[in-house]
Amino acid sequence: MRTISGYQFGVFVAHNSDPIVPGASSCIFLHIWGDQSHGPAGTVGCTAMAEFNIRLLLRWLDPTKHPVLVQMPVAQYQRYRKSLGLPLL
Repeated sequence: MRTISGYQFGVFVAHNSDPIVPGASSCIFLHIWGDQSHGPAGTVGCTAMAEFNIRLLLRWLDPTKHPVLVQMPVAQYQRYRKSLGLPLL
C-alpha cells in the first residue's frame, strides 16, 4: 500500500460525485499540509491543515449526520448564517 504525504488522514468531500458533471471539477479532500514545517501550501481545490487539526476534525465528524462543507470568510458566514441555516461559530 502506498501512502502519499499529506493524505495519511483526510476527508473526501463528495463534490461532483453523483452524478458526475464533466467540466465541473473533480474530487475535493480535506487533508494534511504537505510540508507542515513551512506552513500551509497551496492546493488545487482542497483544504489543507495541520495534522493535529485534521485529527480533531476526524474525531468530531459524523458521516451519519450528512455534514455539509461550508467554506467562506467569517464576515460572509455571519452575513448569511441565518438565511442558510448555519450554526453559530
